[in-house]
Amino acid sequence: MEQKPGWTYRFVNSLNMQIAINNFTGIMYTEDKVRYSLQEQHLLQAVDFEIPLPVHLVKKVFEGTIISIH
Repeated sequence: MEQKPGWTYRFVNSLNMQIAINNFTGIMYTEDKVRYSLQEQHLLQAVDFEIPLPVHLVKKVFEGTIISIH
């Protein structure tokens, strides 16, 4: 993933890819171009961004929204 100013990057083991979080909007993208909203990003912080791969794949296919971690 090309790193650009204004973004924070980290590797997520559960997805085996990097994520990028915009420092101003909080919007998060994965390397495979899945967008997570600010609200979803806040939920994912609780699990240190270790998104279960099946959840990520369902979100990618259906463009859904994560509403709860539990």
